[in-house]
Amino acid sequence: MRTLPDGFNGAVMAVESIDDAVAFLHGPGGCRVRHMVHSSAVYPRMTPGSDEDWFGPYYYGYPRVPASYLDEYDFINGAFYKLDEALPIIADKKPSLIVVINSPGAALIGDNIEKAIRDNGLEDLAIYMDESLVSMPVTECYGHMMRAIMEHLAPKRDKVRPGTLNILGLSLLDKDWAAARDELCGYARDIGLEVISTPGAGASVSDLKASAEAEFNMVVCPEMCAGLTDYYESLGIPTVRSPAGAPVGFSALRKWIETMASASGKDPSAALGRVGKAERAVFDKLSGMRYMPLRIRALSFSVAGTASVVRPMAEWLYGYLGMIPIAAAVDPGADEKETAALKEFLGSHDMSEAFGEEPAEGSDVVLCEGVTANIMAAGGCVGIPIGYSGSGLDDMIPRPIYGIQGARYILDELVHGVRGS
Repeated sequence: MRTLPDGFNGAVMAVESIDDAVAFLHGPGGCRVRHMVHSSAVYPRMTPGSDEDWFGPYYYGYPRVPASYLDEYDFINGAFYKLDEALPIIADKKPSLIVVINSPGAALIGDNIEKAIRDNGLEDLAIYMDESLVSMPVTECYGHMMRAIMEHLAPKRDKVRPGTLNILGLSLLDKDWAAARDELCGYARDIGLEVISTPGAGASVSDLKASAEAEFNMVVCPEMCAGLTDYYESLGIPTVRSPAGAPVGFSALRKWIETMASASGKDPSAALGRVGKAERAVFDKLSGMRYMPLRIRALSFSVAGTASVVRPMAEWLYGYLGMIPIAAAVDPGADEKETAALKEFLGSHDMSEAFGEEPAEGSDVVLCEGVTANIMAAGGCVGIPIGYSGSGLDDMIPRPIYGIQGARYILDELVHGVRGS
């Protein structure tokens, strides 16, 4: 049974994705630890020599996800006093936005967060999320939080900047998200477009405000921007999605680029040429390995994750390498179109029974979030992390799952894994 993050994790990490925002956790220190470590790992913002700046109350040596550190006294008597004390301390760090998020336990106390914000004169700087998020899908809450932030910022679409876009659906929960973002933004530049913002993946507050001027939004994973696309559409910004799903593997990447070019009336040849050159280099490398492609062909694989990733991953491994899917599971909050497309692909190749199956023992290759992939690899298969728990703590070389780098990462793991088996 895989262990996945929930909506509470998604909401915190959505705030942490904003370069100059702070997620302030109203809750015990234990609720802080995973989030502060994860955020520090995947989006480090500690500058050399700044360590001493963070050894004050509520931070205690870590710059990410400060918390109110509720204890048993607070749960019995209330902890408004900690909110009232902490908010000015956090504001003194000069963030552009503070988002107060209740831990599941703190939500039961009923502390008046709105009053604490108002009493400290922080209405323009701080907002709060006082909803039950813990049982909701991580993807749903990631986009939900980004939408709430955009509604607070309330940017005006007074003008439209031709030849511009936002890239939506990348997140801090994606493996090596920054490398993927930079590569995908590069394809936009190749075809003559300017990326204004990447909401949910390293945008600043000013970037988010400017995002209202984009000509259109290009989606990577629709699950990770659920709700956010609706907000932008209410401003009059159209949403563009690739019919091939997320840009996983060469074919889906080409379709993603072609869709972006078609939406903007641009020529995709420069970007497609870069993809073609990379694919030819991979072909030459595999050809030089003599029998390696034959060893990979007909291997069984299990894949689990976001539906818009699972679908193109399964199609690519089957069509490009001749591997056989025996399990294909989509995470809660899956996009309905992507799920239907995955079912159609499996059914068209007489593999319908693979849909909904969790990573299976006996699979030659397992692709899923890092913990499960690594555990199953210990049992003898080739385990390839493609999801949430690939935190970046052990990767010095970028290993995203999107774009050219993503295709090379998957192939490199396959080749080395098969060779070592």
